[in-house]
Amino acid sequence: MALEGTLKDFSLADIYQLIGLQRKTGVLTLKGKDDTVTVTFLDGKVVGADSLNRRLESRLGNVLIKTGTLTPEQLGRALEIQKETLQRLGFILTHHQIISAESLRNAIQMQILQIIYRLFRWKDGEYHFSQETTIEYDRENVVPISAESILMEGARMIDEWPIIERRIRSYDMVFRKKQITQEIVVVGAEDADEVDFDDTVVKKKKAKTDPDKIRISEEEKRVYDLVDGKLKVGEIIERSRSSEFDTAKSLHELLTRDVIEEVREKSATAAAVAAPVIDDAGPVAAAVVPFPLVLLLLAVAIASLLTSPKNPLNHLDLFGDKTNPLGVTKKAISFQRIEAIGRGIESYTLANGKGPSKLRDLVPNYLAPSLLHDPWGYPYVYRQRPDKYWVIGRGYDGRTDPDLFLSRSVDAVAATPTRSVKGGVTLIE
Repeated sequence: MALEGTLKDFSLADIYQLIGLQRKTGVLTLKGKDDTVTVTFLDGKVVGADSLNRRLESRLGNVLIKTGTLTPEQLGRALEIQKETLQRLGFILTHHQIISAESLRNAIQMQILQIIYRLFRWKDGEYHFSQETTIEYDRENVVPISAESILMEGARMIDEWPIIERRIRSYDMVFRKKQITQEIVVVGAEDADEVDFDDTVVKKKKAKTDPDKIRISEEEKRVYDLVDGKLKVGEIIERSRSSEFDTAKSLHELLTRDVIEEVREKSATAAAVAAPVIDDAGPVAAAVVPFPLVLLLLAVAIASLLTSPKNPLNHLDLFGDKTNPLGVTKKAISFQRIEAIGRGIESYTLANGKGPSKLRDLVPNYLAPSLLHDPWGYPYVYRQRPDKYWVIGRGYDGRTDPDLFLSRSVDAVAATPTRSVKGGVTLIE
């Protein structure tokens, strides 16, 4: 399978989904501006990941320390043995019974996932998939990870990272604890005062306790304890036992609850006058454009939209060509997303006794937000009746595609589903 191009043309989620769908074995190489990452697949599942700037072997000790599995002294002793024997760090740690085999497996999996999830923030880059008949990996300590589970978590990050970055603008930022009158109470994650993430804004959910207490999770408490008015965000991430994303999210939630605040240096105040800062108020105002130029650009944009189906320079026609590999690939991915939506509808129906009123109701417990749209960016159409529901997809041109269609009786949800193939994909009927 020849698969290469840029992330602007083909998203990382689509690449993972395609490799998982076709159960391919090989190595995916992604080259970005500041890093090169390789992801190894076996039968469509991830079994390894490495970063040129963040080597897996050299970072394993840091992961074990972050999770509290290893002390700095134990790591130092293991590294001394490694210099003498040239053995792998993981082997040394388990062979000398410094840590258990299970702890090593968990740490390696966490490091692999951290490398992979960091890729979801890439806006651009080149990718190439080299298909192999077999690959070598640490079969003793690595448990294959399904592409579907990676995509579920990756989709959550894609949706929430832009919101987090509106307030966590740089890893060089410094925060300090605020003087508050409320008592901070550590509770389970399910009982914490949550922050509601949606497509555009962040709102505080109604507190589950009296206003004199602020309930935070243990993970947020660990991050809160690291906030001292001196450590930068990047340093907090390094010292935290959580992942990069979860640490940044905890900082965002602590900011939203108004228990921490940014430390602004006096020297930065003068610079802020000359250089505008992007914050929750919205983007920096754009430069003034002459009104005649605005009219000209608007006219060109409208003309381009009206003539796009006939424009030989427009790449949409390439996606619509059934013989074009990219078009066929995107359609195959759309098939898989429709199936995932169907499974989400059925799980929702079994749990709630009735189907969802809209597909958005499936997010996030039954479906990842990114699966609500097809690879071309169009939302899937959902129709329901008391006894039946439909999920309908569209083609590259936004028109309903008769091949991208799922229909099933609501009464059959609880029964064993029968499946049939339509348009090259297995559908539930």
